[in-house]
Amino acid sequence: MNATATRPATVRSLADVRMADLAEVGGKAANLGELIAAGVRVPEGVVLTAGITDMAAEDRESLIRAGVAEIGPGPFAVRSSGIAEDGADRSFAGMYESVLDVSADDLPAAVEGCLASARDGRLAEYESAGGGRMAVIVQRMVAPAAAGVALTADPINGDRGSCVVTAARGLGERLVSGMAMGDEWAVRGTVATARRQPEHAIDRRQARQVAGEARRIADARGTPQDIEWAIDGEGTLWIVQARPMTALPPDVSWKSPAPGAYTRMFRFGEWIGEPVTPLFESWLLTAMEDRMHALFRELIGQIAPRPYHVVVNGWYFYSINFISGGAFRRSLPGMLVKAVRHPRHIAGIFPPTVRYSVPVTERMWRDDIQPRYRAAVADAGARVDALPFAELPSLIDELAELAGEYFTSIAALSGAAYKLEMNLAQFYRRHLARSLGDSHLPLLSGFAAPADRKRDAIVSLDWWHAPVSPEAAAAPNHDRVVEAREAAEAAAFAALASSRRRLRAFRRLLADAQHIVPIREEQTEELTIAWPVMRRAVLRIGDALAKRGAIAELDDVFFLTRAEALAALDGAQLAPIVDIPGRRSLRAEQARLVAPRQVGRVNPMLQRLWDSFPQLIGAVPSDDALVSGVPASPGRATGLVRVIRGPEEFHLLQSGEILVAPLTAPAWTPLFTRAAAVVTDVGSAAAHASIIAREYGIPAVVGCGDATARLQTGMRVTVDGSTGNIEPALVRG
Repeated sequence: MNATATRPATVRSLADVRMADLAEVGGKAANLGELIAAGVRVPEGVVLTAGITDMAAEDRESLIRAGVAEIGPGPFAVRSSGIAEDGADRSFAGMYESVLDVSADDLPAAVEGCLASARDGRLAEYESAGGGRMAVIVQRMVAPAAAGVALTADPINGDRGSCVVTAARGLGERLVSGMAMGDEWAVRGTVATARRQPEHAIDRRQARQVAGEARRIADARGTPQDIEWAIDGEGTLWIVQARPMTALPPDVSWKSPAPGAYTRMFRFGEWIGEPVTPLFESWLLTAMEDRMHALFRELIGQIAPRPYHVVVNGWYFYSINFISGGAFRRSLPGMLVKAVRHPRHIAGIFPPTVRYSVPVTERMWRDDIQPRYRAAVADAGARVDALPFAELPSLIDELAELAGEYFTSIAALSGAAYKLEMNLAQFYRRHLARSLGDSHLPLLSGFAAPADRKRDAIVSLDWWHAPVSPEAAAAPNHDRVVEAREAAEAAAFAALASSRRRLRAFRRLLADAQHIVPIREEQTEELTIAWPVMRRAVLRIGDALAKRGAIAELDDVFFLTRAEALAALDGAQLAPIVDIPGRRSLRAEQARLVAPRQVGRVNPMLQRLWDSFPQLIGAVPSDDALVSGVPASPGRATGLVRVIRGPEEFHLLQSGEILVAPLTAPAWTPLFTRAAAVVTDVGSAAAHASIIAREYGIPAVVGCGDATARLQTGMRVTVDGSTGNIEPALVRG
């Protein structure tokens, strides 16, 4: 033992200790002493130094009673202060016991309880970090009206510009013990936004006050801080503890490289739940976008400004700049011409007229695009393995362009479906919700039971992922879903029977919305039939490049751009310009980031309109929600969360668990037989997860943005697929 460790126990005022005394008073006490020196309001207290662990119990009691006399009669808060605790690398927060609201008579027993926790066998990790000895803090107890934690960087996405304040009524221990999830505020500058408020423990002004004090501490210390705070009955803010935040995500910028706004929650974005590989982004994705926007211009006169997407930190964001005023003005002359020549195409843009566009759009897909696409894929599949390498890029280009045409039909019909559902939802909310409750969603389920797959299924739109062989899955109880739909229809018809006009309007809205439901499922299932063929062509190119020594491994080809791959096929040297191992490593790092829903900005009025879409199909804000998204499949389910990110984890999902995923695609369908509910980061009411969950009769919420980061495996939650909310299912003592 060193000399400091054998120093006799003393009692020191917290106001007198500093970080230089850490070996004697422990990390927590030293931190509090530094806070007091910096002018932070900390409850008055003393620290019983580390030598107390070597004393006999009766000697400790005498020292305790003498030491706390200057604080007052109590009550007190008694907290551990481990020698290795609250460091910059590992905080060991909560490792030792804290005892609150302790009377003067009970102080010795409370101190003994803290010391006993140091001898707990579970503390091997702490002891291996140099912890063995411990000091004990005794402070005047603050009787809080509200208490909680302030994190001066967002622990989910690492944003250093956002302070996250959690709060509960009364003691903050309710948060730590899991008895309450508490309110959560995000404070950026002087703007405080409530993420959830089940407790309504503090108001906006107090959230800003807590964040301001937390930031002042973090600025003084030069690193993001984890601050415990309390506000007493008089409204006074007290800081109870401060430690460095550990394991923060990297501090990255999500600034868009192009003007305007770009989102992960629309069109191609809702099919991509991870960083894109260079070949997929520069070849297939770009080709599909180009073809889709060319068709939009041809069919409805819409001129979308370039770029059609941006990639930020490896993540794909699709442009929504076509809704801007400037883009609309450029498109208007052409759209007026189309409105005269092809009014049914233009009708699909607006919810009141969208029903008139569906027949012509469906006919174009069914009579032209679908058969051409199927035939081209079959022909390419027969030729791909025998084609000379030089002809493979042309085959991929042909299929990519056709996939873009097929996606255009999905965008048109899914967009129409969304608007038709919006019309039905608004009618339901105005005329039926009060008497029938729930939502319109049961009316749009139970049309076609998901069939067993006969071909390989994709995991993600990015063709880096190998298709997955069909997995046998238990058939859903589809009759139950059909019965629920028929019961919902009958109840609605009965409720509207007294008004022929409303009943007639409802029947029309219902027929329109129901007609397109099975079409959406067929389209989304069939879009990716070209993926296995294109991937085989890409792998043949990779094989050729690997044999020439241009790349080390066959699948390195996915980390080249299209231009690089074609140049290498022509004999160009890639090294040392192209660092494939570096690109692989970077993508792995980027996959751990939590991407925002949107980058860049649009006009505030248009932003409000964009943000309102989930409410238009039934989303209901909740003060209790951990995360919220688009209501996709009706019902409520409670269970344990299981976060699944890819096929290598499919086997982990247990029956009755809540499946939380970046997205789902056809290869994910067998998981729906085990899941009690489904929650995804991206997606809309027309996404795979929405369609399949409805037919399996399980609740689903999609497009949550960061559900895979905020919901952790093992959490117990309730998913409400009718309102779009995921709330804690707390076990209350």
